[in-house]
Amino acid sequence: IAKEFLKKRSFNHVSFLTKKLYSVFVNHNKHGDFAFYGPISLKLSEIYDDIRHITSEGMSKILQIEGLTYQLLSQHIDVHNSHEERTAIPYGLTKKELSRVRKQAERILETPSAPYSLESISRESGLSQAKLQEGFKFLYTRTVTEYIRHIRLEAARDFMINSDLNISQIVYSIGFTSRSYFSKIFKEKFDMSPNEFKKNLFQTTDLETAV
Repeated sequence: IAKEFLKKRSFNHVSFLTKKLYSVFVNHNKHGDFAFYGPISLKLSEIYDDIRHITSEGMSKILQIEGLTYQLLSQHIDVHNSHEERTAIPYGLTKKELSRVRKQAERILETPSAPYSLESISRESGLSQAKLQEGFKFLYTRTVTEYIRHIRLEAARDFMINSDLNISQIVYSIGFTSRSYFSKIFKEKFDMSPNEFKKNLFQTTDLETAV
């Protein structure tokens, strides 16, 4: 795979890779296995979701998938390099405490509509609010509030794609109480309003039906 990648993408940037990755991409023996099992970051998860939700067809779809695949490769390389450099756990947090942070993040992912607050998550996890914030920033590059908002917006997008709920129903089903606030942050994240997103979905469905 590495050989085919370099054949297709002729460039000199492989010299910037770590020695281990360089040996993978520039493998003169044309054989040998390599595996790296690292944590999946929120950024990686977002790219996977973007690939899953591509709605275009034909050449447009192929180019979008290819572009996102290179983003995935780039992020995996960054994760590998961090692992190789042994990026330190933030000061004041143990591995067990990070595990508790991860558990809370998974709980939010499973039930985004629950009435979360920094105080309630702190009580549930047994961690101070400061440690929670530090842990979420380290693992997900977001504060607790930003993470909750991100997960709810992702859930809203999935509801729009996969359900017949109207926007007001979706807003309340994911834990928001203000439709105007939801519309504002949805547009900030997806570069279109919820109504525009739904309209694009209907247009895509109509085109597919016509074809």
